This record gives sequence, C-alpha cells and structure tokens, in this order.
Amino acid sequence: MFSDYNVTDIKEFLEGSLESLNLAQQLRNKKVLLKPNLVMGKAPQKAVNTHPKVIQAVGELLLDSSCDVSIGDSPGYESTERALKASGIMDIVETLGLKVVSFNNPVKKRHKDGVSPYQFFTLGEEPALYDTIVNLPKLKTHGMMGLTLGVKNTFGFIHSFEKARWHLRAGQDRIVFASILIDIHQLVRPTVTILDGIVAMDRDGPSNGRPRNAGIIGISTDAFALDHCIERIIGLTAPLPITRKALEHNLVGEYEIQANGMQMIKDFEMPKLVDTDWAMPAFVKKILKKIFVKKPRLKSELCKSCAVCCKVCPTEALAFFEEKPTFNYAKCIRCYCCQEMCPEGAIIL
Repeated sequence: MFSDYNVTDIKEFLEGSLESLNLAQQLRNKKVLLKPNLVMGKAPQKAVNTHPKVIQAVGELLLDSSCDVSIGDSPGYESTERALKASGIMDIVETLGLKVVSFNNPVKKRHKDGVSPYQFFTLGEEPALYDTIVNLPKLKTHGMMGLTLGVKNTFGFIHSFEKARWHLRAGQDRIVFASILIDIHQLVRPTVTILDGIVAMDRDGPSNGRPRNAGIIGISTDAFALDHCIERIIGLTAPLPITRKALEHNLVGEYEIQANGMQMIKDFEMPKLVDTDWAMPAFVKKILKKIFVKKPRLKSELCKSCAVCCKVCPTEALAFFEEKPTFNYAKCIRCYCCQEMCPEGAIIL
C-alpha cells in the first residue's frame, strides 16, 4: 500500500514488478509511448488524471533503460499541451525531455474479429509507430461504465470529438459501448498497463467525484485481468460492463495477485446509477431506462456558461437558453459526456 506519491517508492515497486513480469529487458532501447488518463487540465489533487509523479517514475525508469519516450492522449475538449500544463504533467515532460504527441494523425484501423458490431475505427495515432505502449490509467468511477480502468483508458486513442460519434452509435446500451471499448483496446494492444490508484476517485466520477486514498498501484500485461482484479478489490459483487463482456469472450485469463500489503477497499462508493441491462424484451428495457436511468442536471450556481457541455454532446441534446445550457431529454442518450467534461462540476447526475 502506498501512503503518498513518493517517486522513489513508486520506482522501486515498478522495477520489481517489471522484473517479475519479465519486462525489464524487453523495455530496453525501445520507442515508447506513454498513454496517461488525461481528461482535462485539472490539478493533481483533484484525482482527475494520472498523477504527474507516477508519470515521472515510469518516465525515469524508461529513460534509464535508454528508451525514446513520448507521451500523448486526446483530452475531451482542450489541446493535449494545454491539458498537460494545467494538470502539472508538463513540468515532468519538460524536465525529462519527453516528446508530446497530440493524437491528431488519423489512421483507419480494421478489427474484423472483434466483439463489437463494428470493424473500422479511426485512431488519432498509429500504435504501430511505437515498439511499446505503456497504458497509464487512473482508478476512477465513471457515470456510464461504472469505472474507468485499463481497457477504458485506451479509448483516448480516439480523437477528441470523434469519441462522441461512438457514444452516439452505442446510445444507452452500455454493453455495446463496452464491446466498442474492448475492440479499440485490442487494436492498441499496450505492452503493459500501470494503474494509478494511490489517490483514486469515487462517487460521481470521472471528473467531479471525490478524491480518496486507495493506496494502490496495479501493473499487468493484461488490462482485462487487471480491471477484473480491481473490481474485486473495491468490493464489487458483479462484473461491470467491460469485464462482463470480456468474460463472455474469454478475454480475462487466469491470473495471480502478487500483492505487497494490498487490502480490500471496503468503502469505495460507486456512482448512484441503476443497472437496466436486464434480460427482457428491448421495448420494455427502453421504457424502463427512460424511467430509472439518471438524467444529467445543471447546477446553475456553478455554471460558467463555457458551453463545453454543448460541444461534447453527441446528440446535440443541450442548447443555450438565457446564457445557460438546457437539456432536451428526448434526445439525451445518458452517455454523461456533459457531466464528464464539465470543467466546473456544474452538471450532476
């Protein structure tokens, strides 16, 4: 268990873990891309993004192994550079001399044997340009998917507003969206996933939940197994949509937990959402979802009229009226992109 973001302690843990996973030699003299969770430019204490100290520890280890290291992501509504600066990560990037990749180089990829109904995906960066991709998710809740962990983090390879199109295709069906996330993850194929859970986020994440100490760093070559493990550690009794779909397709292999003082997290609070993926006729589910699935709502006193919510909504269910966004719930697909991307925390569930 980690009590704080001490870089020396994190590096020592990661060095031992990479040796245990037989990755230490494999990660020498490689061209590496770090893929953090970089939703928006929020300070480290907000627990919105992968903590800068985790990136520092990983970056230093890779540079010590003579790697050529880049870092990139596609934030929700602002430039990669701006988000890196506001999150405190850019200080680490500049100190270590890392290269910044903005995921603005569209490449069309085909996944013909995937689990989703789709075959073609446009990524913002070509994974094949790198020998190694290091996936650096944050342990956070997520309004639609329950948690955002290793598999969900590679959705960041989809460029900014292109993400909204995938939300639109999935609609309110979390299982379909989970299958899309799985296919994207398998196209990216990270070499290793390192989860920052020292300070996690629970309640109504992934941007405006409660930062809380969890004290863990997870590392695995298999993000499906890592996600499954984390769900168990925080006390979930049933798999969330991504893990559920992964289990159905035998993507979660057998794994062994090599924990160093890790304990169950018994008071981790999930988003207050109702699971409506019941086994019943589609027309019944549609009616029940309209009744039970929480709607995003505006907390007017926090709204700064920035219009980010309107820009990221895939169905244009938000429009400005008297300088405030208003919802058209007939169009709303409950993807909660507005809640996720609101920089002021003005949209609640």
